[in-house]
Amino acid sequence: MRRAAPFLAALVAAWALVAAYVALGGTSFEPTPVADPCVPRDWRNPGGVSEVLEQIVLSGLDGAACRLHVSREELVLALDDDRSLDAFAAEHGISRAEAEEAVGLGMKRAVADADAAGALPGGLTGRLIRGAVDRVPPRLVLDLLEDLRGLVD
Repeated sequence: MRRAAPFLAALVAAWALVAAYVALGGTSFEPTPVADPCVPRDWRNPGGVSEVLEQIVLSGLDGAACRLHVSREELVLALDDDRSLDAFAAEHGISRAEAEEAVGLGMKRAVADADAAGALPGGLTGRLIRGAVDRVPPRLVLDLLEDLRGLVD
């Protein structure tokens, strides 16, 4: 009987965990739906450069994803490396250049939107952001903006 006590205690604990999960609505879980990248989002000026960079990247990716008729999440995964981008382009029947062009146009539009909203910082940081979007290959823009974000934090 002594050997059975820990087993019975574990069994009771397992059933209690399942009961709590069901009681708290665990059986009705639905994941959050993926946002439509074509729905415009309002620009705000959060005050910090890091937050502005985040908005630029998300807005730029939304614009590119909308143009390509994919989710932003799928596009982000495609931008992970050259092989992923090539596979993404092939899967969607476009060239790699078309995918990169969509990202570049989305990023340029996002920077213009940030500028129009007065959210883009002035000085060197603002010039670096604008220059990155204008001169760096689109697949590398995300990496560069992330690096800039690390510098200003």
